[in-house]
Amino acid sequence: MNRTPRTLPLAALLIVCTAAPLACARPAPVPAVRDEPGGRPGPRTPSAGPSRSTPAVPGPSAAACPREGLRVTAGPVDAAMGLRSMGVRLENCGTAPRTVEGRPRLRVLGEKGEALDVAVRDDLAATPRPGGPDTPARPVTLRPGAAATAVVLWRNTYDDTRRPPLLGRHLEVTPAPGVRAQTVEPEGGLDLGSTGKVAVGPWKPVG
Repeated sequence: MNRTPRTLPLAALLIVCTAAPLACARPAPVPAVRDEPGGRPGPRTPSAGPSRSTPAVPGPSAAACPREGLRVTAGPVDAAMGLRSMGVRLENCGTAPRTVEGRPRLRVLGEKGEALDVAVRDDLAATPRPGGPDTPARPVTLRPGAAATAVVLWRNTYDDTRRPPLLGRHLEVTPAPGVRAQTVEPEGGLDLGSTGKVAVGPWKPVG
């Protein structure tokens, strides 16, 4: 006749653990072992799981200096009574002095970089502003780190309902003859209304 095995009573289990405590002790963890001096790897401690590292987020970096050593940036747009004013900044980011004269050459571009039908006047008298006429163009020598600015003016007058208002998204700036054009994005764009023209002043040293 088969007998059903019975579970060892708790009292008997306590007696066994009291008589032989090592039989009931938990196994000790395996210590971490470094590689042996001879180059043979020793046993490793089991990892709790794959380690996760947060990818590095690249920080903002300054725009690269063009090979000509002249960098163009757009300043903030100032709007007053329908007259828009923006400074185009030219910085000598190179290692040698550079001289510019006259006015930058401009092209107004659309959303996809296409050239818009906008007339560029080479004098600010075409778009009068408070303070009177602008000074004539003179040579400006920029030492490394120095900068010059040229003022760009336009109006957002809209009185021709036959076509939608004209909005330029980008401005292509050629600082001087022989220097490659650079494209900047004015804040809010150039809202030209139905005027279809901008005016640009001469380079002036900053400071």
